[in-house]
Amino acid sequence: MLSQQTIESVQSTIPLLAENGEAITRHFYGNLLTDNPELKNIFNPTNQQDGAQARALADAVFAYANNLENLEALLPAVARIAHKHVSLGVKPEQYPIIGGALLSAIQEVAQLPDNHPVLTAWGEAYGVLADVFIKAEEDLYQQNEQQAGGWRGFRDFTISEVKRETGNVKSFYLKPSDGNPLPTFKGGQYVGLKTVLKDQTFTQIRQYSLSGPSNMDTLRITTKAEPEGLVSNYLHQCMEGVTVSIQAPTGVFNLDNSVGNHIFIAGGVGITPLIGMLYEALNRGFEANKILFIQAQNSQEDEIFKSELAHLRAKHGFNYMTQFSGHDEKNYVDVSKLKAACDEAGIKPESDTAVYFCGPKPFMSAMKQCCLTLGIDEQHIHYETFGPTTAL
Repeated sequence: MLSQQTIESVQSTIPLLAENGEAITRHFYGNLLTDNPELKNIFNPTNQQDGAQARALADAVFAYANNLENLEALLPAVARIAHKHVSLGVKPEQYPIIGGALLSAIQEVAQLPDNHPVLTAWGEAYGVLADVFIKAEEDLYQQNEQQAGGWRGFRDFTISEVKRETGNVKSFYLKPSDGNPLPTFKGGQYVGLKTVLKDQTFTQIRQYSLSGPSNMDTLRITTKAEPEGLVSNYLHQCMEGVTVSIQAPTGVFNLDNSVGNHIFIAGGVGITPLIGMLYEALNRGFEANKILFIQAQNSQEDEIFKSELAHLRAKHGFNYMTQFSGHDEKNYVDVSKLKAACDEAGIKPESDTAVYFCGPKPFMSAMKQCCLTLGIDEQHIHYETFGPTTAL
Protein backbone atom coordinates (compact mmCIF):
# COMPACT_ATOMS: atom_id res chain seq x y z
CA MET A 1 0.00 0.00 0.00
CA LEU A 2 1.19 3.50 -0.78
CA SER A 3 1.25 6.08 2.00
CA GLN A 4 -0.97 9.15 1.74
CA GLN A 5 2.16 11.28 1.48
CA THR A 6 3.36 9.25 -1.50
CA ILE A 7 -0.04 9.46 -3.19
CA GLU A 8 -0.19 13.23 -2.72
CA SER A 9 3.35 13.65 -4.00
CA VAL A 10 2.57 11.68 -7.19
CA GLN A 11 -0.70 13.55 -7.64
CA SER A 12 1.19 16.83 -7.44
CA THR A 13 2.79 15.89 -10.79
CA ILE A 14 -0.57 15.60 -12.60
CA PRO A 15 -0.29 19.14 -14.11
CA LEU A 16 3.24 18.28 -15.27
CA LEU A 17 2.01 15.05 -16.86
CA ALA A 18 -0.92 16.82 -18.51
CA GLU A 19 1.40 19.34 -20.14
CA ASN A 20 4.56 17.32 -20.70
CA GLY A 21 3.51 13.67 -20.53
CA GLU A 22 4.50 12.87 -24.11
CA ALA A 23 7.81 14.72 -23.75
CA ILE A 24 8.56 12.55 -20.70
CA THR A 25 7.71 9.30 -22.46
CA ARG A 26 9.72 10.28 -25.56
CA HIS A 27 12.71 10.88 -23.27
CA PHE A 28 11.94 7.58 -21.59
CA TYR A 29 12.04 5.52 -24.77
CA GLY A 30 15.11 7.35 -26.06
CA ASN A 31 17.04 6.68 -22.86
CA LEU A 32 15.73 3.15 -22.41
CA LEU A 33 16.61 1.90 -25.86
CA THR A 34 19.96 3.72 -25.99
CA ASP A 35 21.11 2.32 -22.66
CA ASN A 36 19.49 -1.11 -23.16
CA PRO A 37 19.63 -1.90 -26.88
CA GLU A 38 18.63 -5.52 -26.22
CA LEU A 39 15.09 -4.25 -25.55
CA LYS A 40 14.85 -3.38 -29.24
CA ASN A 41 14.14 -7.10 -29.62
CA ILE A 42 10.77 -6.36 -27.99
CA PHE A 43 9.72 -2.83 -28.90
CA ASN A 44 8.29 -2.17 -32.36
CA PRO A 45 10.55 0.48 -33.97
CA THR A 46 7.69 1.82 -36.11
CA ASN A 47 5.74 2.77 -32.99
CA GLN A 48 8.80 4.63 -31.72
CA GLN A 49 9.24 6.55 -34.96
CA ASP A 50 5.64 7.74 -35.29
CA GLY A 51 5.28 8.50 -31.57
CA ALA A 52 2.32 6.14 -31.08
CA GLN A 53 3.97 4.23 -28.24
CA ALA A 54 5.03 7.41 -26.46
CA ARG A 55 1.50 8.82 -26.65
CA ALA A 56 -0.02 5.58 -25.37
CA LEU A 57 2.42 5.40 -22.44
CA ALA A 58 1.81 9.08 -21.60
CA ASP A 59 -1.92 8.34 -21.40
CA ALA A 60 -1.25 5.33 -19.15
CA VAL A 61 1.08 7.22 -16.78
CA PHE A 62 -1.44 10.08 -16.53
CA ALA A 63 -4.27 7.64 -15.80
CA TYR A 64 -2.22 5.94 -13.10
CA ALA A 65 -1.45 9.22 -11.34
CA ASN A 66 -5.13 10.19 -11.49
CA ASN A 67 -6.35 6.88 -10.06
CA LEU A 68 -3.92 6.08 -7.26
CA GLU A 69 -6.83 6.16 -4.82
CA ASN A 70 -9.12 4.19 -7.14
CA LEU A 71 -6.92 1.52 -8.68
CA GLU A 72 -9.94 -0.65 -9.54
CA ALA A 73 -10.70 1.80 -12.33
CA LEU A 74 -7.43 0.75 -13.98
CA LEU A 75 -8.08 -3.00 -13.95
CA PRO A 76 -9.41 -3.22 -17.55
CA ALA A 77 -6.37 -1.32 -18.82
CA VAL A 78 -4.01 -3.44 -16.72
CA ALA A 79 -5.52 -6.63 -18.14
CA ARG A 80 -5.25 -5.36 -21.72
CA ILE A 81 -1.62 -4.27 -21.30
CA ALA A 82 -0.65 -7.45 -19.44
CA HIS A 83 -1.97 -9.57 -22.33
CA LYS A 84 0.05 -7.44 -24.77
CA HIS A 85 3.17 -7.87 -22.64
CA VAL A 86 2.70 -11.65 -22.62
CA SER A 87 2.49 -11.67 -26.41
CA LEU A 88 5.89 -9.96 -26.43
CA GLY A 89 7.46 -12.21 -23.81
CA VAL A 90 8.10 -9.43 -21.25
CA LYS A 91 10.04 -10.72 -18.22
CA PRO A 92 10.00 -9.63 -14.53
CA GLU A 93 13.67 -8.64 -14.58
CA GLN A 94 12.95 -6.02 -17.21
CA TYR A 95 10.67 -3.98 -14.93
CA PRO A 96 13.44 -2.40 -12.79
CA ILE A 97 15.23 -1.34 -15.97
CA ILE A 98 12.06 0.25 -17.32
CA GLY A 99 11.34 1.93 -13.97
CA GLY A 100 14.80 3.47 -13.82
CA ALA A 101 14.41 4.92 -17.30
CA LEU A 102 10.97 6.35 -16.44
CA LEU A 103 12.24 8.08 -13.29
CA SER A 104 15.19 9.45 -15.24
CA ALA A 105 12.85 10.87 -17.87
CA ILE A 106 10.63 12.53 -15.25
CA GLN A 107 13.72 14.03 -13.61
CA GLU A 108 15.08 15.36 -16.90
CA VAL A 109 11.87 16.94 -18.14
CA ALA A 110 10.86 18.37 -14.74
CA GLN A 111 14.48 19.41 -14.01
CA LEU A 112 14.44 17.87 -10.56
CA PRO A 113 17.55 17.34 -8.41
CA ASP A 114 18.62 13.88 -7.33
CA ASN A 115 16.62 12.39 -4.45
CA HIS A 116 13.76 14.84 -4.89
CA PRO A 117 10.65 13.68 -2.97
CA VAL A 118 8.67 13.45 -6.21
CA LEU A 119 11.18 10.98 -7.63
CA THR A 120 11.06 8.93 -4.45
CA ALA A 121 7.27 8.87 -4.54
CA TRP A 122 7.15 7.90 -8.21
CA GLY A 123 9.69 5.15 -7.52
CA GLU A 124 7.39 3.69 -4.87
CA ALA A 125 4.30 4.07 -7.07
CA TYR A 126 6.04 2.45 -10.02
CA GLY A 127 7.14 -0.45 -7.81
CA VAL A 128 3.54 -1.15 -6.81
CA LEU A 129 2.38 -1.05 -10.43
CA ALA A 130 5.28 -3.24 -11.59
CA ASP A 131 4.33 -5.87 -9.00
CA VAL A 132 0.73 -5.82 -10.29
CA PHE A 133 1.89 -6.40 -13.86
CA ILE A 134 4.44 -9.06 -12.94
CA LYS A 135 1.78 -11.06 -11.07
CA ALA A 136 -0.85 -10.61 -13.79
CA GLU A 137 1.57 -11.65 -16.51
CA GLU A 138 2.87 -14.66 -14.60
CA ASP A 139 -0.74 -15.80 -14.13
CA LEU A 140 -1.24 -15.56 -17.90
CA TYR A 141 2.01 -17.38 -18.67
CA GLN A 142 0.94 -20.19 -16.34
CA GLN A 143 -2.56 -20.38 -17.84
CA ASN A 144 -1.11 -20.56 -21.34
CA GLU A 145 1.37 -23.24 -20.32
CA GLN A 146 -0.94 -25.44 -18.28
CA GLN A 147 -3.93 -25.72 -20.61
CA ALA A 148 -4.11 -28.67 -22.98
CA GLY A 149 -1.90 -27.99 -25.99
CA GLY A 150 -0.53 -24.85 -24.35
CA TRP A 151 3.00 -23.54 -23.99
CA ARG A 152 5.13 -20.78 -22.42
CA GLY A 153 7.38 -18.53 -24.46
CA PHE A 154 7.83 -18.69 -28.22
CA ARG A 155 7.03 -21.91 -30.05
CA ASP A 156 8.05 -22.69 -33.62
CA PHE A 157 5.32 -22.93 -36.25
CA THR A 158 5.58 -23.81 -39.93
CA ILE A 159 3.58 -21.99 -42.59
CA SER A 160 1.56 -24.87 -44.05
CA GLU A 161 -0.58 -22.84 -46.48
CA VAL A 162 -0.70 -19.33 -47.89
CA LYS A 163 -3.96 -18.03 -49.34
CA ARG A 164 -4.47 -14.71 -51.11
CA GLU A 165 -7.66 -13.03 -49.89
CA THR A 166 -7.43 -9.75 -51.85
CA GLY A 167 -4.78 -7.86 -53.79
CA ASN A 168 -2.88 -6.89 -50.63
CA VAL A 169 -4.23 -9.30 -48.00
CA LYS A 170 -3.09 -12.88 -47.42
CA SER A 171 -3.95 -15.59 -44.89
CA PHE A 172 -1.26 -17.78 -43.37
CA TYR A 173 -2.05 -21.18 -41.87
CA LEU A 174 0.45 -22.01 -39.12
CA LYS A 175 1.05 -25.57 -37.93
CA PRO A 176 3.12 -26.44 -34.81
CA SER A 177 6.56 -27.59 -35.95
CA ASP A 178 6.70 -30.10 -33.07
CA GLY A 179 3.50 -31.80 -34.26
CA ASN A 180 1.83 -31.43 -30.87
CA PRO A 181 -1.78 -30.25 -30.40
CA LEU A 182 -2.95 -26.66 -30.16
CA PRO A 183 -4.90 -25.10 -27.27
CA THR A 184 -8.38 -23.68 -27.64
CA PHE A 185 -8.56 -19.90 -27.82
CA LYS A 186 -11.22 -17.20 -27.65
CA GLY A 187 -12.48 -15.39 -30.71
CA GLY A 188 -10.82 -11.97 -30.94
CA GLN A 189 -7.52 -13.09 -29.43
CA TYR A 190 -4.14 -12.63 -31.11
CA VAL A 191 -0.65 -14.10 -31.12
CA GLY A 192 2.76 -12.49 -30.91
CA LEU A 193 4.78 -13.51 -33.98
CA LYS A 194 8.58 -13.24 -33.84
CA THR A 195 10.96 -13.41 -36.75
CA VAL A 196 14.43 -12.26 -37.75
CA LEU A 197 14.52 -10.21 -40.93
CA LYS A 198 17.40 -9.99 -43.34
CA ASP A 199 19.72 -7.03 -42.65
CA GLN A 200 18.00 -6.37 -39.30
CA THR A 201 20.05 -6.56 -36.08
CA PHE A 202 17.14 -7.21 -33.75
CA THR A 203 14.23 -9.63 -33.80
CA GLN A 204 10.85 -8.25 -34.79
CA ILE A 205 7.66 -9.09 -32.87
CA ARG A 206 4.19 -8.19 -34.10
CA GLN A 207 0.71 -9.10 -32.88
CA TYR A 208 -1.73 -10.67 -35.37
CA SER A 209 -5.35 -11.53 -34.66
CA LEU A 210 -6.41 -15.14 -35.08
CA SER A 211 -8.81 -15.10 -38.02
CA GLY A 212 -9.99 -18.70 -37.95
CA PRO A 213 -11.98 -20.95 -35.63
CA SER A 214 -10.48 -22.65 -32.59
CA ASN A 215 -10.14 -26.43 -32.25
CA MET A 216 -8.30 -26.83 -35.57
CA ASP A 217 -4.85 -28.26 -36.27
CA THR A 218 -3.58 -24.87 -37.48
CA LEU A 219 -3.72 -21.24 -36.41
CA ARG A 220 -4.72 -18.75 -39.09
CA ILE A 221 -3.57 -15.15 -39.24
CA THR A 222 -4.54 -12.74 -42.02
CA THR A 223 -2.34 -9.75 -42.79
CA LYS A 224 -2.35 -6.73 -45.05
CA ALA A 225 0.94 -5.76 -46.68
CA GLU A 226 1.29 -2.27 -45.22
CA PRO A 227 3.45 0.23 -47.14
CA GLU A 228 5.92 0.60 -44.25
CA GLY A 229 5.26 -2.76 -42.62
CA LEU A 230 8.54 -4.61 -42.09
CA VAL A 231 6.99 -7.86 -40.89
CA SER A 232 3.78 -7.78 -42.94
CA ASN A 233 5.76 -7.37 -46.17
CA TYR A 234 8.16 -10.10 -45.08
CA LEU A 235 5.25 -12.46 -44.48
CA HIS A 236 3.76 -11.66 -47.88
CA GLN A 237 7.00 -12.89 -49.44
CA CYS A 238 7.01 -16.13 -47.43
CA MET A 239 6.20 -19.47 -48.98
CA GLU A 240 4.94 -22.67 -47.42
CA GLY A 241 7.54 -24.31 -45.20
CA VAL A 242 8.90 -21.12 -43.61
CA THR A 243 9.21 -21.22 -39.80
CA VAL A 244 8.10 -18.43 -37.48
CA SER A 245 7.92 -18.28 -33.67
CA ILE A 246 4.60 -17.73 -31.93
CA GLN A 247 3.47 -16.85 -28.40
CA ALA A 248 0.32 -18.55 -27.10
CA PRO A 249 -3.02 -16.85 -27.98
CA THR A 250 -3.92 -13.96 -25.71
CA GLY A 251 -6.05 -10.82 -25.58
CA VAL A 252 -9.19 -9.45 -23.91
CA PHE A 253 -11.19 -8.42 -27.00
CA ASN A 254 -13.70 -11.24 -26.56
CA LEU A 255 -17.42 -11.94 -26.79
CA ASP A 256 -19.69 -10.14 -24.34
CA ASN A 257 -21.71 -12.91 -22.68
CA SER A 258 -24.06 -10.56 -20.85
CA VAL A 259 -26.21 -9.65 -23.90
CA GLY A 260 -28.36 -11.43 -26.48
CA ASN A 261 -27.66 -9.35 -29.62
CA HIS A 262 -24.24 -9.04 -31.21
CA ILE A 263 -23.20 -6.53 -33.90
CA PHE A 264 -19.79 -6.86 -35.56
CA ILE A 265 -18.52 -3.95 -37.68
CA ALA A 266 -15.29 -4.55 -39.60
CA GLY A 267 -13.30 -1.82 -41.31
CA GLY A 268 -10.68 -3.09 -43.74
CA VAL A 269 -8.35 -5.72 -42.35
CA GLY A 270 -9.96 -5.07 -38.96
CA ILE A 271 -12.21 -7.97 -39.92
CA THR A 272 -9.57 -10.41 -38.67
CA PRO A 273 -10.49 -10.55 -34.94
CA LEU A 274 -14.18 -10.16 -35.73
CA ILE A 275 -14.46 -13.23 -37.93
CA GLY A 276 -12.79 -15.20 -35.14
CA MET A 277 -15.47 -13.93 -32.76
CA LEU A 278 -18.17 -14.78 -35.30
CA TYR A 279 -16.87 -18.36 -35.52
CA GLU A 280 -16.99 -18.68 -31.74
CA ALA A 281 -20.50 -17.23 -31.52
CA LEU A 282 -21.78 -19.66 -34.15
CA ASN A 283 -19.96 -22.64 -32.66
CA ARG A 284 -21.40 -21.82 -29.23
CA GLY A 285 -24.93 -21.78 -30.60
CA PHE A 286 -25.69 -18.06 -30.39
CA GLU A 287 -29.00 -17.29 -32.13
CA ALA A 288 -28.05 -16.43 -35.70
CA ASN A 289 -30.94 -14.00 -36.17
CA LYS A 290 -29.51 -11.94 -33.30
CA ILE A 291 -26.12 -11.57 -35.01
CA LEU A 292 -25.40 -8.74 -37.45
CA PHE A 293 -22.05 -8.74 -39.27
CA ILE A 294 -21.11 -5.65 -41.30
CA GLN A 295 -18.03 -5.53 -43.51
CA ALA A 296 -16.91 -2.07 -44.68
CA GLN A 297 -14.31 -1.87 -47.45
CA ASN A 298 -13.10 0.55 -50.10
CA SER A 299 -14.52 -1.55 -52.93
CA GLN A 300 -15.88 -5.00 -53.77
CA GLU A 301 -12.35 -6.06 -54.77
CA ASP A 302 -11.25 -5.41 -51.18
CA GLU A 303 -13.91 -7.61 -49.55
CA ILE A 304 -12.07 -10.10 -47.32
CA PHE A 305 -13.34 -13.66 -46.71
CA LYS A 306 -16.14 -13.09 -49.23
CA SER A 307 -16.81 -16.74 -50.12
CA GLU A 308 -16.12 -17.94 -46.58
CA LEU A 309 -18.67 -15.55 -45.09
CA ALA A 310 -21.18 -16.44 -47.79
CA HIS A 311 -20.79 -20.12 -46.87
CA LEU A 312 -21.18 -19.38 -43.14
CA ARG A 313 -24.23 -17.24 -43.77
CA ALA A 314 -25.86 -19.93 -45.91
CA LYS A 315 -25.22 -22.49 -43.19
CA HIS A 316 -26.23 -20.47 -40.13
CA GLY A 317 -28.41 -17.61 -41.39
CA PHE A 318 -26.93 -14.64 -39.53
CA ASN A 319 -27.48 -11.12 -40.83
CA TYR A 320 -24.74 -9.85 -43.15
CA MET A 321 -24.18 -6.50 -44.83
CA THR A 322 -21.40 -5.00 -46.92
CA GLN A 323 -20.67 -1.30 -47.35
CA PHE A 324 -18.28 0.16 -49.93
CA SER A 325 -17.35 3.80 -49.55
CA GLY A 326 -14.20 4.57 -51.50
CA HIS A 327 -11.38 5.67 -49.20
CA ASP A 328 -13.31 7.70 -46.61
CA GLU A 329 -12.32 5.94 -43.39
CA LYS A 330 -14.79 7.94 -41.28
CA ASN A 331 -17.93 7.32 -43.29
CA TYR A 332 -17.90 3.63 -44.15
CA VAL A 333 -20.97 3.24 -41.96
CA ASP A 334 -22.94 6.18 -40.58
CA VAL A 335 -25.76 6.33 -38.04
CA SER A 336 -28.55 6.03 -40.61
CA LYS A 337 -26.95 3.03 -42.32
CA LEU A 338 -26.31 1.28 -39.01
CA LYS A 339 -29.86 1.98 -37.84
CA ALA A 340 -31.27 0.65 -41.12
CA ALA A 341 -29.15 -2.52 -40.85
CA CYS A 342 -30.37 -3.08 -37.27
CA ASP A 343 -33.98 -2.53 -38.31
CA GLU A 344 -33.64 -5.04 -41.15
CA ALA A 345 -32.10 -7.57 -38.77
CA GLY A 346 -34.78 -6.93 -36.14
CA ILE A 347 -32.20 -5.83 -33.58
CA LYS A 348 -32.88 -2.93 -31.21
CA PRO A 349 -29.39 -1.55 -30.60
CA GLU A 350 -30.38 0.29 -27.42
CA SER A 351 -31.49 -2.94 -25.74
CA ASP A 352 -29.52 -6.08 -24.81
CA THR A 353 -26.89 -5.43 -27.51
CA ALA A 354 -23.10 -5.51 -27.70
CA VAL A 355 -21.14 -3.98 -30.56
CA TYR A 356 -17.63 -4.95 -31.60
CA PHE A 357 -15.59 -3.03 -34.15
CA CYS A 358 -12.06 -2.98 -35.46
CA GLY A 359 -10.38 -1.04 -38.26
CA PRO A 360 -8.54 2.24 -38.88
CA LYS A 361 -8.70 4.60 -35.92
CA PRO A 362 -10.82 7.29 -37.69
CA PHE A 363 -13.29 4.54 -38.59
CA MET A 364 -13.45 3.29 -35.00
CA SER A 365 -13.89 6.79 -33.60
CA ALA A 366 -16.82 7.29 -35.97
CA MET A 367 -18.29 3.90 -35.07
CA LYS A 368 -18.14 4.66 -31.36
CA GLN A 369 -20.06 7.89 -31.90
CA CYS A 370 -22.62 6.03 -34.05
CA CYS A 371 -23.15 3.49 -31.29
CA LEU A 372 -23.56 6.13 -28.61
CA THR A 373 -26.00 8.04 -30.80
CA LEU A 374 -28.11 4.90 -31.22
CA GLY A 375 -28.27 4.48 -27.45
CA ILE A 376 -25.92 1.52 -27.03
CA ASP A 377 -24.57 1.32 -23.48
CA GLU A 378 -20.89 2.29 -23.50
CA GLN A 379 -19.98 -0.74 -21.38
CA HIS A 380 -21.19 -2.92 -24.28
CA ILE A 381 -19.10 -1.10 -26.91
CA HIS A 382 -15.95 -3.14 -27.55
CA TYR A 383 -13.08 -2.41 -29.92
CA GLU A 384 -9.54 -3.49 -30.71
CA THR A 385 -6.70 -1.24 -31.82
CA PHE A 386 -3.80 -2.59 -33.83
CA GLY A 387 -0.62 -1.27 -32.21
CA PRO A 388 -0.45 0.77 -28.98
CA THR A 389 -3.80 1.10 -27.25
CA THR A 390 -5.20 4.62 -27.23
CA ALA A 391 -8.59 6.06 -26.38
CA LEU A 392 -11.04 6.78 -29.21
